[in-house]
Amino acid sequence: MALVSRPSALVSVLALVIAACGNATGDDTTPAPAEVTAPAILGHVKGAEDAPLTIIEYASPTCSHCKHFHDDIMPTLEGKFISTGKVKFIFREYPLNDLDVVAYAMANCAGEEKFFDVLADLFEHQQDVFDASKTGAVKQVFLGIAARHGIADETAFDACIANRPIRQRIADTMMTGDTFGVKATPTFIVNGTVKPADVDVRSPEAFEAYVNGELEKLAQ
Repeated sequence: MALVSRPSALVSVLALVIAACGNATGDDTTPAPAEVTAPAILGHVKGAEDAPLTIIEYASPTCSHCKHFHDDIMPTLEGKFISTGKVKFIFREYPLNDLDVVAYAMANCAGEEKFFDVLADLFEHQQDVFDASKTGAVKQVFLGIAARHGIADETAFDACIANRPIRQRIADTMMTGDTFGVKATPTFIVNGTVKPADVDVRSPEAFEAYVNGELEKLAQ
């Protein structure tokens, strides 16, 4: 499975995070909306805290293979492993471009309880984002997604994506990938060990077999 690589210079992505994220017009010092509460750890968590297996995914909403994992693999992971207390799943933002930065700012601004809903919406409309970016209409697509998750209008959207604490948290989360040598999306970290997006991620059945194998190792 081919991966989508980050820009060669990490600073180019961080510049997008620290800057005004595209054409946002909000004040750079605008505080986060009151309902936005930062998660306790860097990343967004599903599953039991004491699950024996922890899977971290570094991903991008404009990455086609990340969409494949979300659409085709994640339902099996949630149904058979996360909901049963066997796996704790941590999703970490790993933006590859300015579209990702804006998308992730919006998802965080919507609130932690809505983060995965916004992420699902972004993956569902990934092609719409691509198409609109070619015609200069991508902000309208983002505004439509934002409105479905409580970011009511363009003013709120602009303030959201210009919010420094949110942008800094995205940068901090992305930089945790340096610990594991992450350079592309998706990349998985399974109980501290890097798991490339190889053949095990091609189908739900293959990933289920892989996870069962990792759980069996822990039981030995």
